[in-house]
Amino acid sequence: MTDRKKVLVLGSGGREHAFVYKFHNDPLVSEVFCSPGNGGTGLIATNIPLDLNNHDEVIGFVKKNNIDLTVVGPEDPLAAGIVDSFHKHNLYVFGPDAFCAQLESSKVFARDIMAEYNIPHPKYFACKSREEAIKAREVLGLPIVLKADGLAAGKGVIICNNESEFNEGLDHMFEKNTFGEASNLVSVEECLIGEELSVFAVCDGKDFKVLNTAQDHKRIFDGDLGPNTGGMGAYSPTPLSTDAMIKQTCEKIIQPTLQAMNDKGHPYTGFLYVGLMIVNNIPYVIEYNVRMGDPETQVVLPLLESSLFNLLYKASKASLVDIDFSISKKTAVTVVLASEGYPTKYEKNMEIKMNTKGDELVFHAGTKINDDVLYATGGRVLNVVGFGDDLKDAISNAYDIASRIEFDNKYLRTDIGEKGLGYK
Repeated sequence: MTDRKKVLVLGSGGREHAFVYKFHNDPLVSEVFCSPGNGGTGLIATNIPLDLNNHDEVIGFVKKNNIDLTVVGPEDPLAAGIVDSFHKHNLYVFGPDAFCAQLESSKVFARDIMAEYNIPHPKYFACKSREEAIKAREVLGLPIVLKADGLAAGKGVIICNNESEFNEGLDHMFEKNTFGEASNLVSVEECLIGEELSVFAVCDGKDFKVLNTAQDHKRIFDGDLGPNTGGMGAYSPTPLSTDAMIKQTCEKIIQPTLQAMNDKGHPYTGFLYVGLMIVNNIPYVIEYNVRMGDPETQVVLPLLESSLFNLLYKASKASLVDIDFSISKKTAVTVVLASEGYPTKYEKNMEIKMNTKGDELVFHAGTKINDDVLYATGGRVLNVVGFGDDLKDAISNAYDIASRIEFDNKYLRTDIGEKGLGYK
């Protein structure tokens, strides 16, 4: 791979900015495109306004511009089969096909795979009505978890601690249409109590490499209170990711998951994000994601010291087995700067004043640039990243950066990473 390569990243959030950042600094890469991108990606790559639902348009751009590798960031295009379309044209793309993407796009499909292949998971019932969900609760008891079967932008999960919350959750799933068609089928699940851990693997259809681990902070308020969001911050690695825990996760979860997809005739190529609940030192799968997490990507990728392009390109060619890569021993923390009111109603188009130093890392999530002025355009606006020799230092550095960025109605959690300080 002596000649430098061209890369296209699909997506528009902080995750995609992190990809673009890695490719921009990769000696194997000559040019980076991002579609549609955001204000941050446009500073270090070429933003291209493609319609990701129009596969012919995307593929036409790839062919015309001789793109060597396309990396799909979000879950929606994967579920819609964009990888299948690339394969028909013999183009290199990193991501699973539509069949494999059901591991994320259908909670019940994923649970059924886990049950078939003895992958540790909570007890569950697939329910099509309020009445069926009530019967499931009679078996599982409280607390209980309701999950919309389909994609709901990371927000289709309701944890019900009591009868009142359970009834309200059923209202959202079956009556209020809060999650649209995603809740036509609902996975009603046992609520496991433990510690959360996310493990990220790069898969080539038969082999895989674990990138790193992270812990996300889903709830909007400090202390993990309030409604779920797309994620308010994360840190990597976590003290929970011991060698023994990673070994268990690889043997009991990742390997059988890849085996399942192979058995079904659809070898799994792409990122596999395994969201775990650790109960009595046993990892249970809370969810699969078929792409990198957001904001976990923003802490996992900067710690990768090797070429991201080489890793993903080799994986897309099913040749991971002999590849070596290195990961920094440092700790990274990202804090999400959001618009107050997120995840429901929030203001847009506030001017952002960065006040950051040249080497500080800030990924854009919901921004645009007009006439050289940066504006907030989304619920999650920016992801600041702090590094340190340990978690405490990384937390301090992240919040120092966050304190210097200004825009109206800025909101952030003040406790990102603190849970990790309590682990032994």
